[in-house]
Order: sequence, then C-alpha cells, then structure tokens
Amino acid sequence: MKKNVYLVDLGTGSNRNLLPLGVSLISSYAKSIPELDEAFNFNIHFLRGDTVDIIRGFDRPAIIGFALYVWNYRASMRVAAAAKAANPSALIVCGGYSVPKAPEKIVKFFAEFPFIDILVHGEGEVTFADLARAVAEGRDLATVAGITFRNPDAQDGFVTTGRRDRISDLDMLPSPFLNGTFDDIMRRHGQHVTGVIWETNRGCPFSCTFCDWGNADVNKIKSYAMDRLRAEIDWIARNKIFYIYLADANFGIFYDRDLEISGYLAEAGKQHHFPGYMAINWTKNTHERITAIAERLSSGGVQTSVTFAVQSFNDKTLAAIKRRNIKTESLMKLKKEYQERNLPTYTEMILGLPEETYETFTQGLNQSMTPGVSDHWVFHLCTLLINTEMESTAYREKYGILSRWVSAGIARRTVSQKEEAAAEIEEIVVGTASMPPEAWARSFAVGYLSAALYNFRPAFFVMLHAQNEIGNEHTHFIEFLLEQAEADPEGLPWLRKLTDHVARQRQMILDNVAMLSPIDELNGALALTHEAVLAIALHDADAFYGDLAELTRRFFARHDHSLDEALLTEIISYQRCRIPLWGEQERRVLNFRFNIPAYFAALTKGLPAPDLVEAPNALEVVPREMTANDKGGFAVQRTRSGHTIILNEVKVINPAVREGLVA
Repeated sequence: MKKNVYLVDLGTGSNRNLLPLGVSLISSYAKSIPELDEAFNFNIHFLRGDTVDIIRGFDRPAIIGFALYVWNYRASMRVAAAAKAANPSALIVCGGYSVPKAPEKIVKFFAEFPFIDILVHGEGEVTFADLARAVAEGRDLATVAGITFRNPDAQDGFVTTGRRDRISDLDMLPSPFLNGTFDDIMRRHGQHVTGVIWETNRGCPFSCTFCDWGNADVNKIKSYAMDRLRAEIDWIARNKIFYIYLADANFGIFYDRDLEISGYLAEAGKQHHFPGYMAINWTKNTHERITAIAERLSSGGVQTSVTFAVQSFNDKTLAAIKRRNIKTESLMKLKKEYQERNLPTYTEMILGLPEETYETFTQGLNQSMTPGVSDHWVFHLCTLLINTEMESTAYREKYGILSRWVSAGIARRTVSQKEEAAAEIEEIVVGTASMPPEAWARSFAVGYLSAALYNFRPAFFVMLHAQNEIGNEHTHFIEFLLEQAEADPEGLPWLRKLTDHVARQRQMILDNVAMLSPIDELNGALALTHEAVLAIALHDADAFYGDLAELTRRFFARHDHSLDEALLTEIISYQRCRIPLWGEQERRVLNFRFNIPAYFAALTKGLPAPDLVEAPNALEVVPREMTANDKGGFAVQRTRSGHTIILNEVKVINPAVREGLVA
C-alpha cells in the first residue's frame, strides 16, 4: 500500500493565491521516478485555513514537507506542530529560503521547534526525492546530500550532510503546468487562484548583502528550454490567468532570449487576452535592453512596470551592500525615454542600509521624485533576512546595525484578532552607525509623507509648482509640513492627522509591535504607512485640500515669494480634480481663469513651463472607474500594489488651447 506524502506551501496569507510552483516542482519530479511513484502518493496543500481542518486532510502521512518563507514561517510552524502531534511517526521536513544554514542558527531552530525532523538546504527537487527514496528503502539519512537531520548521538544533536550540487539541467524537472499538477489544483481550488508563480531561469550573479537570492551556491544562471516555456505560456493563457509573478532574479539578463519570451507572452495576450500583468525582477544596470522587452510585452496587452532597483544613491552605501548602479544622469535619461514610450517606471530604495545618512537618504528621495506622471518610486524598510550577509553578527557589528522585531502583514487585507496575534514577524533595521535611531525616525517620517503626498499624487502638482517657483527640493516642503503640523496643530488639523499616524506607526515599530496597522478609513484593512496617510488625507478631501492650501501659503511666505490667492485656488482645484475621490465620480467640466493645464503639462513633460497668466480655458474631468460599494472599499482600490494610483484623465475642451498639452 502506498504511503502518503504532503507538501505544504501556505502562501502569503493574503487574498493573492498564486499557484505554488516550488512544491509543485518537487512533487512533479518525485512522481516522475517510477519507484517513488509506486511507493508514495504525493499531495499538495497550498491554501490557508483552520489548522485543525488542514491536519484532518493528512491521511496517514509518512512525510509532511513545508516550504518556509518569511511570509508563512509562523503559520507553517503552527501547522507542523499540530501535524506532528497528530502523526508522531511522520517525518516533518522543512525547505525554502527561511531554513537556516549556519550551524549556530540550526541549533536554535531545532531547540525552538522540536517537532521538525529534517531541513533541506538549497534546491529541493532532487534532495527531497533522494530523501523520500531513503525513507522508502530504510536507508540511513546520512547518505542523503543537502540535508540536516536530528541525531541524538551527534555533538549538537543533528547531522548536516555534504552539499548537493545544483541541478545542471532544469528540464529534468517535469513542468507542473504541463503534467496535470496545476490542472488538478485548478479543478479543486480554481475559484481561489489569482495568479501563478513562473520561472524561466534560476540563479543570480549578484551578491547583495541584504539578499539571499545570489550567493556562491546559485551564482551561475540555469535556464529552461524555450519549447517548455512557450507551452507553459499557452497553459497560462488558456486558463485565463491574469497575473504572473516572475521568479527570475534578473529578467532581461539574456536579452535575445528574454525578448523572445516576451514575444510569446505578447502573442498569448493578443490571442487570449491573458496574461494581463507580469511582476518582474528586472536585471540590474542594463536598462537600455529592458525598453524593448517592456514594449514587446505591452504590445500584447501584458502590463508591467520597469523597475530601477537602485536601493541607494550613496556610493558608500552601495559599496557596503555590494551593489553598483548606473550613473544618475543615465538613469534620468532612461526614465525620460520610458515616459516618451508610455512605459511606467518606478525606482526602488531601502531605508536603513549601512553608510546611509539622513542627508543621503533624502537626497535619494529628491532624485527619485521626478516630474513624470508615469514615473514612480517606492522605498522599503530594510529587513534582515536569515542566511544573508547583512543578518550575520559580523556585519551587524561592523555597521552598528540596530533592529526591532515586528509583526508583518499584507497590506489592504483585514485580519481577525486571532490572526493578528499569530501574525508573521520580521526584523527591521531602525538604526546604523551612520544613521542613529533619531535620524532613522526622521527619515521614516519624511520618506512616508513624501510617498503618500507626492508619489500617490494628492499634493504632486502643488509640490511641482512650489519647486518651479521657489527652486526648493521636494523634501523641504515635507519637512516644512512636519514643522508646521507640530507647531500649529489647530491651524492645520487635517495635516496633523497625517503626521500623527506616521508618528504612531513609527513608534509601533520602535516598540517591537507591528509594521502595519489597520485603519478605519480602509474598512479596518492593514495599511502600509503611506497607504494609510493617503486614505486618511482623502477621507475628507475638503479638509485636506484646505490645509494643503494654507500650508502652501505659509511655504511661499517662508521663502519670501508672493502667491496670488486666485491662482492658488485654481492650482488646488486642478490638483484635486486629478485624484480619484469618492463622491466625485461623474464627468464634469471645470473652468479656469489661468493657463494652469498648459503649465502643468509642460512641467510633467520636463519642458520649460510657461508663465502663469490669465488665459480662460476649461477641462473635462473623466474619473477613473471603480467598482467599490463604499468609501473604504474605494480607498482600497485607489492604490495599486502600494506604489501608485491612477489619476483621473482631463481633456482640454477650449479649442484655443492645443490638444495633447494636458499631463
């Protein structure tokens, strides 16, 4: 009688349920080996649920394997503990990026989780199959390369076997897209599936200290055959999968090959209208090549964003994290080229990296805050991931790294009190030798307020005007906001709400509580700090834009610049009409006394702005369609993955104003 093996990937705990590529490849390879297929039934579980219900689904298990990542670590351990209690004879096996490699970390892991029997290191397909074969044959686990297993006779209570070589030919792994594995999951759970994880190659030639993706074990890239990839694209399209998360570390690194793959995706998009979006980790520092690839995808209706993963603009920081970036001048030139091609871009930065200071971080923010409407940016808090160089004791000591453990979560998702208490946790950097906690706290506030007000666009045009007229850096406007909200909370009550939330969330991190918190304005959903600020700001648009107008008056006065009141009123009116707002979802016409549409059209295209003069004109405002039934749901829909919002369209309807000038 066959024994049962269960492979568990609990995903992110969000409403984004992606077909589990990792455990499915492990299962597919094991089943392709006749003696293992005869000895075991291989089953996949990837949806979260009540632990008791999950355990009931394990019928006389011989092996239960868990894929461990930072987003499902604690959830997996809860299920693993219950599984071992219910099935004491079952082997509990863990693999994935969150499995410790260093001996001292393994000691702590086994002490904390006594129900875990075996750890799999590196690629799991061949190692797990060898492990299953050893179990079937009653063979000593010491003969299985690439694992750590408990052994009471060993000095530390466990044995780590020799390193297993990487898989030389990825096509030896049967495709779960093509061998029926994903077909079975879709039959059982298709209504819950929102996308797929897909890979065209494995490996990363880079060695960034904050990442475990590229290291000595995986620095050579291995690729799948093109025929296989084309067949998998066809499966994705025929099954009407809209969203692809591409697991490649550096898509575009093989230019000709990746351009060809993009062509297959575009063909599928044209023929089937699927896929519709692909999240991509682009290759580093070869952005000229990316243009053609992104355009090829876009030609078939497959949307993506071109990422500039600079992480920092500070040379000392880049040296410390083992990164090299293209020159800033070249970056700005490329961004302009992408904008001219209507290809959205965004720049990634990280707060908390070594050698960064408040000054260098805000300088990076200002370099990221370009006037292009389709160019965005995002910054992440620096997370210390297990097995990375940055997480090591030596690295921490060298750069004076201070950290806090906080509950993690998925933004735009509501959680119960029970779920909140059992949330995943992650370690966040809150200070370094070059950026002590006080400077980190200030960077946190300026960064998130900039992200909310400039990157999400509710103050974008106002800040562009201030920069054009005064010549200030954008962060100076945000610093002024913080100063004024602190000094005069009654005079700027709505802006004070925003700064209060930022301070509250920042303190929750410093107090080892949480990185996200639920807010009423998003119907109680968890929100990243900048998303929360946006939702709070626009919950009462009249109050927010009233305070923004007053702040702008004060900012101009501080810099000894005059500001015509009628002009300010129209700038605020233009700014407001571009933002999707609940209750303002009908087409409407706005009349302007000044040439404001032409003025902002020039600024956002990087052209010299005309003088602001009286030139009566009108705009038709075309709001973005939203399907939400209430104000909170509308606010949730307004953000796109925490990076952007889609602006309302405006059309010049005065024939005296040339068409196409509007931003």
